[in-house]
Amino acid sequence: MKIPYSWLKEFIDTRLSPVQTQEALTMAGVEVSSCRFLGEGFDSVVTARILEMAPHPNAERLSLCKVTDGSTTFGIVCGAKNMKPGDAVALAKIGARLPNGMEIKKAKIRGQASEGMLCSEQELKLAEASAGIMVLPGDTVPGTPLADALGLSDWLLEVEITPNRGDCLSVLGVAREIASITGEKVVLPDASFKEEGEPIGEWVRISVSDPDLCPRYTARAISGVTIAPSPDWMRRRLTLCGIRPINNIVDVTNYLLLEVGQPMHAFDLDRLRGARIDVRAPKETVTFTTLDGSERKIDPGMLLIRDAEGPVAVAGVMGGANSEVVDGTTRVVFESAHFSPPAIRRTAKRLGLSSESSYRFERGVDPAGTVYAADRAVSLLSRFAAVTVARGCIDLGAGNVTPRTVLFRPERATRIMGKVYAPEACLEIFGRLGFPVEDPGTGTWNVTVPTYRFDIEREIDLVEEIARLSGYDAIPTTYPESKAPEFSGDDRFVDIQERAFDFLRGRGFSQSVNFSFVASRTWERLGAFLGFDPADAVRLMNPISGETTLMRPHLLTGLLSNASDNARRFVEDVRLYEAGKAYGKSHVEGHFEEPRLGVILCGKRLPGDWSGADALADFFDMKGVVEPLLLHLCASPVHVVPTRLRPFFEEGKAADILRDGEVVGWFGAIRKELLAWYELTGPVFYGEIRLLKATASPPPPRRFAPLPKFPPVFRDLACVFPAGVPVGDVLAMVREVSPEVDEAGVFDIFTGEKIGEGNKSVGIRVKLQPQDRTLTEPEVHSIHSKIVDLLENRFGGKIRTS
Repeated sequence: MKIPYSWLKEFIDTRLSPVQTQEALTMAGVEVSSCRFLGEGFDSVVTARILEMAPHPNAERLSLCKVTDGSTTFGIVCGAKNMKPGDAVALAKIGARLPNGMEIKKAKIRGQASEGMLCSEQELKLAEASAGIMVLPGDTVPGTPLADALGLSDWLLEVEITPNRGDCLSVLGVAREIASITGEKVVLPDASFKEEGEPIGEWVRISVSDPDLCPRYTARAISGVTIAPSPDWMRRRLTLCGIRPINNIVDVTNYLLLEVGQPMHAFDLDRLRGARIDVRAPKETVTFTTLDGSERKIDPGMLLIRDAEGPVAVAGVMGGANSEVVDGTTRVVFESAHFSPPAIRRTAKRLGLSSESSYRFERGVDPAGTVYAADRAVSLLSRFAAVTVARGCIDLGAGNVTPRTVLFRPERATRIMGKVYAPEACLEIFGRLGFPVEDPGTGTWNVTVPTYRFDIEREIDLVEEIARLSGYDAIPTTYPESKAPEFSGDDRFVDIQERAFDFLRGRGFSQSVNFSFVASRTWERLGAFLGFDPADAVRLMNPISGETTLMRPHLLTGLLSNASDNARRFVEDVRLYEAGKAYGKSHVEGHFEEPRLGVILCGKRLPGDWSGADALADFFDMKGVVEPLLLHLCASPVHVVPTRLRPFFEEGKAADILRDGEVVGWFGAIRKELLAWYELTGPVFYGEIRLLKATASPPPPRRFAPLPKFPPVFRDLACVFPAGVPVGDVLAMVREVSPEVDEAGVFDIFTGEKIGEGNKSVGIRVKLQPQDRTLTEPEVHSIHSKIVDLLENRFGGKIRTS
């Protein structure tokens, strides 16, 4: 927010210079990002009056002008045509350096001497463009420094207001903040005027049907209005603050918005049907055209200002085209109200419509200031326009305005901030803030908070006020005493997660971080492939964009997007992991919110090198990641079984991971339809682990054994199985045949015509490792026979002899 320093001085006659004001406000927590002198570049620019004008003898488009600054006459060659003798203009004398960087020198133009330059608004950087030189008001005194004549011998402060300090979104609010720092007194400008019209109730009737959404509504009415430009001083201030002047009525409302922070609206009283105003939310959806010409859909719950027949404004956001002030307006109703901040925030968000008014109402506008703002608007207007003011004002809900009382303990401030704050110092600060204090003698004070301070709700807020106005730089550096916290479940989970990250980083994976919400259109189009009904998704009521409407049911889509982004940047070998929560609803668990770990793998199995090792990663590479990862986390074996329950995987290339009979994860090859959607060409493999489920039960105790003293025995078997027999189940059963079976693994798999269609040949190597003796040939043969019986009778296998 931009504030001229001279405007501040009208509210508080502070001893601080502009630069000191900037520093004091910033150190108190209200940042002033810039403080600049407006008259920079105007040092040798003065007002002058044109005495004579004559054509240039050597150039048709130029004129010879004689101008005076009241003491000296100057000859100027000028190309503009918009002025005449007697006009007051801006004269840049020789040696002046203008704000646009131009330096004025004595020169001859087509043979005629020019002793300066008549300036335009554009050359003085007072406007983006101008049609000619700047013509000043006729009563301007020649020789006056231009900065003084335009009110630019001033400083402009740009204040950055945080969302909780809506009370500082005005000149009055910043003046109060200065007073709280310096102890100086704030004085409100005069708001007096004469009431010479009929009672306001004879002109307009006003009611509030939804007082919860509009706790206070104040109105003043005037007649005899003539729509015209505002005075130069008002137009100049509005322009400096970034608001375009429109006309005297609208400019007054905008002026009050900046001056006291009260958004106001002016209705053309003759365009209010039935001379009636009612503040209420519609019961059903209606359409309404706002001042910007857009047709808006107003849903139930959005507050409207209505006349006898329909809407005339969206309360606190924007007025309507059907009641705006126009050139022929003669009677006006000024609205000055307090609307519920959450209601205005919801309305502005749903309509996608933000205005200076809604910006302030969302952060809280002083409900006790509505009458003063309405009176000040009428008072200002009556000073430069002949209007008749209706007697009295309409003020609905004045009884709803009560200041808040907050309990405060001085010793609490000392304990929290680590600095001693004497009760007398606290009282003095509350006095500067304008917070009355009642001390019943119990050590706890009753502090009354003014209605404009919406940010003060609890004792800790008062502690913050004491700290910031005593000076943040005065708070000493102290270290709190603490004991090491007891080990908790959360600590254990963090440890598990970090161990997983370390494991994956050690295998060449990089961490990815994605939003927990996803686009609904992705799930609606790909729901059949993603294995989740969009109807079961957790939907956001107020998403920040169309890309963030659902909470993700698993981590797959985020990692697929990451792989796709890498592929578009010619990075085809991707190894990524992400830890985050999945959300949704299932028939088994109901609504869930579960931490998971997702892993994605595509591209080459190993980095390419001179040896030509460029084989692509496959299903078993992913299995070789998730299986040892789970073993690393829970120190107990898991069981991998084929699955058809994950539609995002290719059939026959998908598996569930079981621990103690419960599914704790899954992995597989992503199906081609999803790869096409994400513009991925090669095979992509994905795994996801339910971290809490995988580590829910404690791991079995670790067992240590001495190095074997006796030699092992190896036996290889080649067995033909039906193609659907899971090899993992076979190996698990082989390991249970005898205590001497130490390891069992696959060394070969073969399919082809020689073994018959629908079959596969699996080569199994078994390691027998006794701990207390050397195995004899009969013992080895006995174990071998048991394994053969198991393969043939349990799994339908047939031992190959050749």
